[in-house]
Amino acid sequence: MAASSRCRPVVLEESFHIVLTHAEKDAMRFRYYLAILPILCIGIIALSISGAAVAQEGMSLEKAAQKSNNPVSDAWLLITQNDLTVLDTPDGTKLQNVTTLQPVMPVPILDGKWNLVNRIVTGVVTAPLDDDLGSTDPFGSRTTGNTDTVFFTLAAPNRDDGWIWGVGPTFILPTATEDVLGQGKWQAGPAGLLARLGNDSGGFGIEHFNIGMLAQHWWSFAGDDDRASTTQSDIQYFINWKLDATALIGMTPNIEIDWEKSGSDRFSVPIGLGYIGLTRWGKIPVRWGIEVQYYVHQSDPVGPEWNLKFFLAPIIANPFK
Repeated sequence: MAASSRCRPVVLEESFHIVLTHAEKDAMRFRYYLAILPILCIGIIALSISGAAVAQEGMSLEKAAQKSNNPVSDAWLLITQNDLTVLDTPDGTKLQNVTTLQPVMPVPILDGKWNLVNRIVTGVVTAPLDDDLGSTDPFGSRTTGNTDTVFFTLAAPNRDDGWIWGVGPTFILPTATEDVLGQGKWQAGPAGLLARLGNDSGGFGIEHFNIGMLAQHWWSFAGDDDRASTTQSDIQYFINWKLDATALIGMTPNIEIDWEKSGSDRFSVPIGLGYIGLTRWGKIPVRWGIEVQYYVHQSDPVGPEWNLKFFLAPIIANPFK
């Protein structure tokens, strides 16, 4: 599967003024490092263990492609993604860049018949925003720091193609190191996946496409009392044509919905066109992809217009199998 979930890192519309002490900022940074340290450690250990396993087993590119096309397969993907976004603001066009780590770490359960797929999305953003939420010139400077962190887990049958599905909980952790880069709220809700994966390539029948949707929804339940409550959804849909056994052409955009807004301002809706390929680093297969996305609808007064996405994803054998 292409890199999917996107952080919601930037607060574009809050008018109140908040001043954090150095101690409070240090506490926020501590929460961030506490959140990602176990994931980074697991990823490093898994890469060390399963890198040798992949080298020994010689996973074919075709098999690696099949595993990575499946959002709930038993393979581990160590995804790094970069999103360069053109924003429409009251001060004109601005650029935002977000680099995220998105490790996908399934654990086999029920004798391998099911997978418990764990995924974290966290990263660093540079945004065209003043670091003071109450600034009279909110788009007059840039702020760089850590984003909020998304974590979700899906329980799903272990299948390679055909109809696949998964359900589970999803969370947003307030790990942003600056107010304007996050929402300041602990959030939780349900996540669900439904997709159909083809088992052939090169033609134009149903078996030559991967089509599906990953939906997540969050409600805020704790956090900074001075920050607004949140009710929001993220729906990633993917439509990919299987050019051959390893390459895909299509799109994997994320529709974002802010239910606290009214009317059509709730929705940011992109479409896209991209290419996903597969190569090797030594013996390790690596998924890569690039996609251009255009937002056919965006919220006012600030919203994305264009997005350029690029990702790399080493595919490694599951250390628990």
